[in-house]
Amino acid sequence: MRVIMFDRQSLFIHGAIHSLQKLIPGINMTGTCQTDELWAQLAASPTAIVMIDGNLIQDDGIAFLNDIMARYPASRVIMVLSKREAQWAEQLLQNNIMAIIPRNANPERFSAVLDSVSRGMVCFPGEWISQPPSQQAVLSLSERQREVLKLLAAGESNKEISRSLNISAATVKAHLEALFRRLEVKNRTQAAMYYTRVIA
Repeated sequence: MRVIMFDRQSLFIHGAIHSLQKLIPGINMTGTCQTDELWAQLAASPTAIVMIDGNLIQDDGIAFLNDIMARYPASRVIMVLSKREAQWAEQLLQNNIMAIIPRNANPERFSAVLDSVSRGMVCFPGEWISQPPSQQAVLSLSERQREVLKLLAAGESNKEISRSLNISAATVKAHLEALFRRLEVKNRTQAAMYYTRVIA
């Protein structure tokens, strides 16, 4: 597992690396406080998990995150936040962030989030998201749509979903489009979050 940490405090980076190396065998983790160094590390590891200090980028955070996604679409971003701000968390959710973790979380929680994200799952603390999702939308899903949503939330690609359910990739795509409309979500990340918050 390749992890890059971008944080305002080098001491926090050092402590996180030390703690997580004990918990995750084989983790390849580095960190930096400098933007130029982050870009250099991402260029060398474009599929890395990137843990970003939310306070470090909050002024132009969404633009910065979009820049990461545009340059390195295979990277996965985890935001480390010092305090609960529902509006900021909602913005992150809408911009394909894989996870939010409180800065004061223990190393075991950091390890669990990294493990989940490495498997393609999304991890948002439910209490940090302002609006509870609608239960009504769940009731209106067909059994097949629920199956597709469950596999999507498990991090499976359209091709993997089509194999698992023995349906064509075009049918998977049609189910996902219908799911997004019914659940009033914009992308796979939001759909996966809906599943983990309401159905799972």
